[in-house]
Parts: sequence; structure tokens; C-alpha cells
Amino acid sequence: MSKKIKGSLGIVLISSILASCGGSGDSTSSSNDTKINEELSKTSSTLASTSTFSNSSIKTATDSNINTNSSSLYGPKCDRGILLESTLSTNTIFDEALYSLNYRFKTITSANTSTSVRQLYAYEIKRNGQMLYAYPKAIYNITADEIETSLAEDILQSYDLNSFGLFTKKYYQKQNNGWPQGYIVSSQNTQISTAQFNDTCNLNSEKVSYDYEKIDISGKKISDIFPSNILVSNPKNIDYLYISNRFTETLKNNKTAFTNLLNSNAIFPSNSFVYVPKAVVYNNTEFYFFDNSLTDFKTLAEWQLKIYPMAKYKFDTVAGYNVTYPVDSAGNQIYDGGKDPAIEMNSKIYDGEWQVKGNITSETYGAPSNSINNYQPRGKFALYNKASYDFIAKQLQTYYK
Repeated sequence: MSKKIKGSLGIVLISSILASCGGSGDSTSSSNDTKINEELSKTSSTLASTSTFSNSSIKTATDSNINTNSSSLYGPKCDRGILLESTLSTNTIFDEALYSLNYRFKTITSANTSTSVRQLYAYEIKRNGQMLYAYPKAIYNITADEIETSLAEDILQSYDLNSFGLFTKKYYQKQNNGWPQGYIVSSQNTQISTAQFNDTCNLNSEKVSYDYEKIDISGKKISDIFPSNILVSNPKNIDYLYISNRFTETLKNNKTAFTNLLNSNAIFPSNSFVYVPKAVVYNNTEFYFFDNSLTDFKTLAEWQLKIYPMAKYKFDTVAGYNVTYPVDSAGNQIYDGGKDPAIEMNSKIYDGEWQVKGNITSETYGAPSNSINNYQPRGKFALYNKASYDFIAKQLQTYYK
């Protein structure tokens, strides 16, 4: 069954999340190529709408509830997902450009074989009013055009469902300001809440609250942003504070280059900062699915019996859509990286991903497990200012050729 998984700040702040849906738990094993490949195809989703829809009729961006240059049902003027006016009257961490590090695999197929090429890139994130925009920055073995092509293809076919409704991104396209990633809902000092881009500019779609701390890394070596035991063991999620574990594993795959990188004596220039979240809180439980995650199952019950016959699942309705998802012994929603939800739309069954409400960087998040970390490393959501990003990119390009 094909998987598409969201990236929280993975694509950028808006949850690359990604960032981290069912079936994508972080294994403590060092051989994570399968999991990484799954995550590469996942795209971020971080919004929800205040309207509900029936299973037989879906309103998308082409419907009459979205009027170009007119007030939407939710207050702000919205033009196909772009907020035309801002209600934000405070400073944010995005008053300067910030950068997120990302990776992907490119599959190259020949006559009888296929190989995966590892690629490194970043997103420059800028604010325009209440909107957040991303600009792809190629670092290693990739071009900006490749990034943009895959970005558009993935997001256009994605859906986000929560208690506020079903949200689409059919109007997602590059703007003069860059690729729209979402909206700033609120901001106070280094605390910020965001929602993901959606066709109706709704601020409840994958609403995520981040409590960032700004850390000065001026004068530090690049090895200082990695876990101290990275070369001799497999660090835990909690050890990744300043950089993503998955990005690190991609670097570590080239052991010679990675060792040389860590041995570099170059230091971060003055005014180098990294924003690291103390908490990343999902305000609602979010379900994600894609056009290409359609299955052949006729009912949710058939899907569950075939895919997870021994697991405890609950059949429920979210904003008028039938869903099924894993629960604990008390019948409560439980995030477990090895178990996915499913969603019924238009009498068709879609394999889904999800993120349960709560702080996803807490070690107590999700089901207890000895093999999969259900919580996310704080470093997955790290954001770098220009000085620190430029230094990291230059160091990577020095040792990865």
C-alpha cells in the first residue's frame, strides 16, 4: 500500500512537518532507508476549515464559497488560499528570513535496476503580512526546479480532515512571493501558531502552536549541532536538538563525508542563531490522505480487518466523514507509528495518515514502544537564521560533492 506522509516543518514550518504521521514513527534502528523513503513522499498539512461536508459532496476551492477578492466565510479576504489582508499586529520570528533543512531521494531507473540518489535542500521561509512563503534552496545533488515540481504535485492532491471540516489545496501554486506554505494565526515573542495553506484561508486547518527558544551558536563548530555520540552509536530522538534526525541519517549514509564534516574546525560566524522548539502542539487531531492513497476496499471494516486484524480500532465520524483509527484500551485515540487510520470519502476508502492532538515532541506522546519513537525530535523543527544557514550550506557543499 503506497504511503504519503506529511512533513511538519518538513516542508517548512507548517508541520514539515510534516512532519510526522501514522506509519512514520522514528525507529531506533540505524537502518531507516525504508522509513526515510516513506517520509520523502509525505507533504506538510497544517489547516482546517470551520465548515463541514457530507460524504457525498465535497466543496473544494472551485466552489462558490471562495470568491476572488471578496470576504470569505471565515472573515479575512481570501483569493484561492491567499490572504489579501492581515489581522496580525505583532512581531514574529519570521520578521527575518528563516531556513529549514530538508532531504529527499530521487529514484533513477535503468533497464533492470533502480537506485536512490540522496538529495539535500532547504526552504527559505519569509513572511508577507500574515502569509508564510517558501523559496527552495538547492544544497546537494538537486536543483530548485526538481524541488518545486515535486512540491506542487504532492500538495495539490492532498486532503486534511479534522473536526472543523475537510480542507483541500487545489489552488496551490507559486506566487510572486514564493510558494505559499500557510498562515500565522498568532504570535507572541518566540511563540507562534500557524495553520497550513488551504483553499479557503481557514486558520483551523492543522493549527500547530510552537514555543521556540532562540539559541546563539556563534563560534560553535558544525559538529556541535549534532548529537555528541553520533559517530559511535544511534542517538535517541531526544538527543536531536539543533538538527533533524532524518536529515542527519541522510548525511551519515556517506560515512567519509560525514566524518570529515564533523572534524571541520570552521566555526559559525557572529550573529548565528537557531530556533529550537520547547514544544510543538497540535491543537486538533488531523487526518491526511491523498488522491493516490485510494484503496480497493469497499468498507472501512474490510480495510481494518485486512490491514490491522489484531489491533484495537474505533469507527467514528469526523466532520461528517467516516473514519477508523487505533485506540488504547480505554478507547481513546492513540498515535502509534506502526498503525494508520483510514478515511471514507465519496463511498471510497483511502489509506490515511494522522497526527493526534497534543505535544508531539513530548516523550510521553503516543503509544509506549521499545522499537519506534512515536514522539518527534525537537531538531526536526529547527529553524536557522541566514548567518547560520549559509554556514551550514557551505560546510555541506565542501564535504558532499
